[in-house]
Order: sequence, then C-alpha cells, then structure tokens
Amino acid sequence: MIKISFAAILLFLSSFSFAQDGTPKSTWASRPVTIDGQAGEWKLPLQFYDASTKLFFAFENDDKNLYLCFQAPDKMFQAKIMGAGMEVSLSAKGKHKVSLTFPLAQQSASSPSAGDDQQSVDRKNRNISFVLQNTFMEVKGFSTRNGIIAINDTSGINAAINFDKSNSLTYEIAIPYSEWFGANYTADDIPQNVSLEVTINALKQPRHSKNESQPDLDKIGKQQRTANNPEEEQVMPGEYKYTLYTKVKLKQKFTLANSSNNN
Repeated sequence: MIKISFAAILLFLSSFSFAQDGTPKSTWASRPVTIDGQAGEWKLPLQFYDASTKLFFAFENDDKNLYLCFQAPDKMFQAKIMGAGMEVSLSAKGKHKVSLTFPLAQQSASSPSAGDDQQSVDRKNRNISFVLQNTFMEVKGFSTRNGIIAINDTSGINAAINFDKSNSLTYEIAIPYSEWFGANYTADDIPQNVSLEVTINALKQPRHSKNESQPDLDKIGKQQRTANNPEEEQVMPGEYKYTLYTKVKLKQKFTLANSSNNN
C-alpha cells in the first residue's frame, strides 16, 4: 500500500489557487510579465489543462494588467492555431467584453504530417518563419484600439507566440485594464470574476484529386501522444481527423488576485 502523508497532500493542494466557491484564482504578478512567447516567467507546468483544445493555460494579474499564457505541445493543434487562428475573449460582470484574434487565419495552411528527422528540421524552420511573419492581430471592444494592430502595440495590448526546444508552442497575452475598462477606470471597475473563452478555429479541409494520396491523420495522431501529457485523454481512431477540421472551444471562469491576499 502506498502511504501519502497529510503534509504532502497539503503541499500538492497549495500549488493550486482557488476562490472560496471553487473558481480558479489568478496569481498575483510581482512584476510585469514580458510578452515574448517564452514561458520562463511562468510556473511550469502551467496550472490548468483543457482536454478539448489540448491547451495548458494559466493567468496572472497585477494592479494594471491581466496576463494569460497558453501552451500547445500537440502538433496537430499547433497546426490549427497557426493555420486557422485562435480567438481569446474576456468578459466581466456580463459586459466589458473584449477579444483578440492571433494569429490571423492563413490563406493556405497544410495539415501536419508524420515526421522523420528532415521533417523535424522543416518544422523548426517553419516555426521560425511563422514567428517572424505573424506580427499583427485583430482586437475588438477595447477603449482605444479596434481592428488590426501590431502584436507589440504601444497601447499595451500585446501578444506573442514562440516555440521552445521541444517545439512546444507558447502563447502569451497582456491586457491593460485601461484598455479593458477605460482610461478613467477605478478599483471598483475591476471585477472579481472574469469569463475566459478561447476558440481554436478549424482548418479548411483540403481537396485531393482521386490519384493523390492523403495523409494518415490517425497515424499522426498516435505519434503525438506522449507520456509527458498525463492529462491528455486517449485518442480514438478518427478523432484527430475530426478535430483538425472542427472548431473547438475552451471556457473558463476565474477570479483576479489582489496584492493584499496574493499567495
């Protein structure tokens, strides 16, 4: 029988922050987070996981900004994000809804393929090219910014995607309260509860001629299952083919932290 001490259980539970009603709670950021697509400033692995989008995610805030971080280790879902785009929406008190779409949908995007060493090199080069070329996003509902803007906009609405050594995709966002609630916002305007919705759009299914071979997406899906993703559910045959061309959503409510009771 495996014995687990009460102290060990408390230590495990202390790594997760929840409000009294069970709603996940943001972590207080002791200093501004640099939005560069690198997860070095975040506690890893990221605190939460969503099976439908296969995203790990976490949130932090200070008295001026909300910061979001997502990680997508799954190559198939990376292809969806990079090719079809991802929309992040936030709302508070049933209003103050803002959204950010980044990356923007690509004109042409191919499905990922099972890889040998050369294809891994090609993927790395493709990832580098993607980061360099995708420097604009679409924002809606903000105080002074709406439409297409740079991902490092001077308003402070910032986003970035990058890849680590294992080619896992990291996606960071910063949302200034002055853009979310207006330049003259007060502490009373900052809500306790926030609703987050993330939409990963569907890739357009390619048309193949009768004589053209199609990628075995089920085989590729099996290759993406890794032992370091214990939360990830077993993938049934055909599921990857289905999800690649289907829009998926993440919905999560959470509470903002404040400096007086951050932990």
